[in-house]
Amino acid sequence: MAHFQLSAQLVGHEKEVRAVLALSDQLLVTGSRDETLKVWSFSEERKEWQLENSFHLHNGFVSCLAALPSQCGPLVLSGGGDGIIRATDITRGSQVGKGEGHSNTVCDIQLGDEGNQFISSSWDCTSIVWKVEQTVDAAFSNHHQQNNNNNNKNDSECLVIHMTPLITLRGHESAVWSAVMLSGHCYLTASADKTIRVWNDRSECLQTICAHRDVVRYLYKIPETQKLVSISNDGCAICYKSSTSDGESDQRHWEIEHRLFLSNHFLYCLTYLPFIDCFAAGGEDGSVVIFSFQQGTVIETISHPKTVWAVATLPHRQDLVTGCMDNICRIFTRDESRVADEATLQAFQASVGNKKLSSSMVQGVDWDKLPLYEQVIDTPGTREGELKVVKKGNEAQVLIWSQQKWSKFGDVVDNPNNETNSGQSGYLDGEYYDYIFDVDIGDDQPKRRLGYRRGENPLAAAQRFLLKEQLPLEYIDQVADFIDRNTDYRQYNKNMEGDPLTGSSRYIPTENNEQKNVSSDPFSENRYRPTSDDYTSTGNIPSSGKQQRHFPTSEFIYFAYSDQYANMRRKLSEFNHQVSEDMRLSNEEWNWLEKLIAQLEKANSISSCIFSENELKTMEKLLDWPTENIIPVLDIFRLMILSPSASSHFFLQKEKFGLDKLQKHILSSSKASIGVVIMACRAICNMFSSRLVALLACDQWESIIALFSFTVCISHPKSIEAYCALLHNYGIQLSKAEFLSTTSQWIKFALEWLQLLRDHKIEDFSSIYAVWTALGTVFVTYPRFLQEAMEQYSLLDIMEKYVPTSPKIKECIQQLEKLIAAPSETQ
Repeated sequence: MAHFQLSAQLVGHEKEVRAVLALSDQLLVTGSRDETLKVWSFSEERKEWQLENSFHLHNGFVSCLAALPSQCGPLVLSGGGDGIIRATDITRGSQVGKGEGHSNTVCDIQLGDEGNQFISSSWDCTSIVWKVEQTVDAAFSNHHQQNNNNNNKNDSECLVIHMTPLITLRGHESAVWSAVMLSGHCYLTASADKTIRVWNDRSECLQTICAHRDVVRYLYKIPETQKLVSISNDGCAICYKSSTSDGESDQRHWEIEHRLFLSNHFLYCLTYLPFIDCFAAGGEDGSVVIFSFQQGTVIETISHPKTVWAVATLPHRQDLVTGCMDNICRIFTRDESRVADEATLQAFQASVGNKKLSSSMVQGVDWDKLPLYEQVIDTPGTREGELKVVKKGNEAQVLIWSQQKWSKFGDVVDNPNNETNSGQSGYLDGEYYDYIFDVDIGDDQPKRRLGYRRGENPLAAAQRFLLKEQLPLEYIDQVADFIDRNTDYRQYNKNMEGDPLTGSSRYIPTENNEQKNVSSDPFSENRYRPTSDDYTSTGNIPSSGKQQRHFPTSEFIYFAYSDQYANMRRKLSEFNHQVSEDMRLSNEEWNWLEKLIAQLEKANSISSCIFSENELKTMEKLLDWPTENIIPVLDIFRLMILSPSASSHFFLQKEKFGLDKLQKHILSSSKASIGVVIMACRAICNMFSSRLVALLACDQWESIIALFSFTVCISHPKSIEAYCALLHNYGIQLSKAEFLSTTSQWIKFALEWLQLLRDHKIEDFSSIYAVWTALGTVFVTYPRFLQEAMEQYSLLDIMEKYVPTSPKIKECIQQLEKLIAAPSETQ
C-alpha cells in the first residue's frame, strides 16, 4: 500500500485551523480560531491550491463545518464560539441563514441522510435536531430553470435558509462534543461526561454507553452501514454495531464490535478513507493515525508540527486533508504525481522534527537508561507509530517508526530524569515557561497542560490556559489558585496590586478568605451572609509590567461563587416557616430544593448543571416569597442562572419571568434592603453568561440601569461593586454593532456614575476600574463616541480627577489619552 506524502500546504489563517470541509475534490472550506471561513480551490491549469475567498461572519472561533445540499450552489453550515449556527453562501461570502438555540459553543454539526435535517452539539450540554427549509422567490425559480448553466451570483440574494429546532436532547452532565442522526429517528450523542447516549425523537434516552474511560470527542457514522465509530481522550477508537433494523429505533441496542488503542494522547477528529477501507484520526500529539478495524492495527502515522484538530477526505482524488494548530491546512496524497517538491517536503519534515515535547508527553524517561541514537536508528520498530526516546549527544530526542523507518518526532526539552510533571521549566507548544503543570480540572475532564512564567499574574496565565484549551472560563479561580499554591508567585510579587479588573479581593487564596472583614455586611440576620467577595471575572487581565493595555476586552464579570450553602439552607428553612401557608414549600418541594442546592454546591462548574422541571418550579415558587424573606432565594437564583438550562427557563422560555421578579422585589421599597438590591444586581450581571439572555437584558437595559441608579447605596462597598460590574457588562455588550443606537446613553450613565463616586471620595478603585475598561472598549471600537463624550459629558475633566487614584486606572487614562491624540490608530 502506498504511503501518504505531503501534497500541498494551504497557508492563510492567522490562528489554528479547527475545521476542514471538502465540498468536492477541487473545493475546500476551512474554519479557524481567527474567526474566519476560507474557501480554497484547485486550479487544474496551475496544478495548485489557491485562496478564493475569506469572510468573517462569526463573533467567535469557528469549530465545525458541514455541507448543506442546495440547488443554488455550495452552502456551508458553520458553528463556533458565538453559539450560533450560520448558513453561508461561500460563492458570495454572505450569510443566508442563522440558527439560534444553543447558549454556548457549537462544536459539531452533522447532517442526516435526507439533507433537510441536521444535528448540532454544544458545550451547553445539549444537542439539537434542526429542520432546514430553503425558500427562493418565484422569479428566481423561473430564472434558474431557464439558465441552469449560469452562475448568477445575485440569485443567492433570493435564497433564505430557515433553521427550526425540532428536538433538544438534554441529560449529559458535561459538554456534548459530537452527535449523529440515524434513520428511524435515532440519535446518538458523545459527551465530556465519558458516555454516549442513544435517543429517540421524543427526547428519551434509550441507552447509555460507557465504553470509554475519558471524554468522548467524536462520533462518526460509517457510510451505508448501521455502524458507528467513536474516539476519545483515552486514545481508543471503538466501533459499534446496531442489533436491530432501522424501523425499530426504540428497540435498537448498540454493542461494541471492535476496540483499538491508537495513542497515548487525546484523539480529537476522525474521518473514513473509503478508497483503502481505513480511518484517519488526528490528535493532541500532532499525529494522524491511519488504522483498520479489520486488520486490528495502525497502518500508518503522519506526523505534524502541532496538534491536529480536523481531518477530511477528497475521495475521488484519494487524498487526506488535515487542519493543524500551526494555522496550516495540509493535503496528503498517495499519488506520486501530486507529491510536493523536495524543498517543501524537507521544510515540512524539519518543522515536524522541531516539535518541543515534555518528558511527560512520552510517558517519562530515565536519562541514564536511554538507548543511544546510533543503537536504535537501524533497528526496526515493532509497530507503526511506535515512539522511542533516544540519547543523541546531550539531547533527548523522540523518534517515530513510520513507513518502515525511524524519523525524528521531536525534542524532549525538560528534565529527562523527571517521570512526572511537577512544575519544571521547559517548552510547551514551542514557548518557554518557568513552570509546566498537568492540571486536573475535575472528575469529568481530562488533565491539561498549563504553562506559567515567573512574575505573571496567575489570573492572566489561567485565562490563557482556559482559552487555549477551550475550557469554561468559570474554572479561572480554580486554576489561578492552583498556580498560586504551586509557584513562587507571592514571594515574587509581594507588593503586587490585586487583579486590576475586579480588585485585590478578586484573587485571594482560599486560606486567606476568613481574614476579610464581614461584620459590616448588613444583608441579613442570624448569621446568614451572602458571600461578599465572590464574583468571577473573565476580563482582559494584563500580566505584570508597565504600560499595559487594559482594553478592549470582550469578557463579562460574573458572580459565580459561594461558600454559604449551609447558611442558605438554615435561613431558607427558617423563612419557610414564616411565610404564609400557600407560599410554604411542601416536604416534596423541600426535597427538590435540597437537590438543587446540592448540585450547585458539588458542581465543578455551574454552567454544566442541568436542573429538573421540579427544581425549576420550586425556584419559581420561592421567587414569589415576600421581599423581606427573599435574600437567600436571590442568592441561589443568581448562581442558578449561570447554568444555560436555568437561564433559558427563567428568561427565554418563560419570557421575562426572571426579570419581572427581580424588578418587583427591588421596587418593594418599604421592605427591600440593600442586600436585596445587591443580590438582584448580581443576578442581572450573571445574565450575561448566556448570549441570548444577555440580549434580553440589553432590550431592558435603560429601565434596569435607571432602577439601580436610585436604589444603589453609594455608602455600601458591595453595592458599588455590583453596580460597577453591571455597568461593565452592559458596556461590553452595548459596544457591539446591534446596540449602537443606545451606546451613547450608556456612556452618559457610566460617566455620571464615575463623577458621582469621585465627588463622594469613593476609593473602591478595583470596582471603578471595571467601568473604565468598558468605556475604553467602547471608545476603541467606535472612536466617534470618544469625541462625543469629550464634548457632551466632560470626559476630560473626569479623566483628570481619576489620574491620581490608582496605578491601573492611571494606565487606562493614559491609554485613552493616546487614543485621543491619535484617534485613527487601532489601540
